[in-house]
Amino acid sequence: MRWHTVRLWLAILALLGLSITGFWGVDQQWRSVDDLGRGFSTAVQTVYSVLGVLAAAALLMKNRWSRPLLYLWAATLVLTGATAPVVWGEQGWKGAALATAMMLVVAAAVIWLAPLPPAGAAFRRWRWLAAGLFALALLAVLYLTLSVALRYGPTALSWKKMEGFCADTREGINREQLKALAEEEGYVAAPGSDTKGPYLRIQDPDPPSHYSCEARFKSDGSIERMSFSAKSSN
Repeated sequence: MRWHTVRLWLAILALLGLSITGFWGVDQQWRSVDDLGRGFSTAVQTVYSVLGVLAAAALLMKNRWSRPLLYLWAATLVLTGATAPVVWGEQGWKGAALATAMMLVVAAAVIWLAPLPPAGAAFRRWRWLAAGLFALALLAVLYLTLSVALRYGPTALSWKKMEGFCADTREGINREQLKALAEEEGYVAAPGSDTKGPYLRIQDPDPPSHYSCEARFKSDGSIERMSFSAKSSN
């Protein structure tokens, strides 16, 4: 199989795959739009999903409109990445910057793969600018990904460790034995009681701690059930 054909089908599959993910759930987003920001973000997501299908069809038919359709698709894809984390995910500028940079890299990769018709003079004049933006986006992805990993990586590992402790705790031990086991792992075990009966809440002492493991007990003091819970840090 010729490399030209491989590039064509890789680009088409990428466009269709991204369009499918864009269409997925967009009807629910339209029903939840309650301000201008969410309306704009949902609109550009809808547009990039439609343009992805049109661009894939244009590439397959070797239509001369494939280049402008692909560039418009890329622009709306990047706009979606820049706005969705803020208006829907309620993330800060770092989340938006990371998503924007990732969409720039994805768009540039698809454009590079797509066997487009020869560019006109206007497109050729801007090719070095486009290459520079791609390089900056790639560096931004690497930097922001590393920043996010360094910030949230230890928290995620602690989260999984406690979740595993909660899931693997054997039945048949009583409250005092569970408290001793938790303290051996370095957790804080705080007993309490509510309308459902006595419990033992196990938490990580290192802030910020947004997750906990809670044990409920039978009348004889043995464990009835263990449940892991987590809440957003926002």
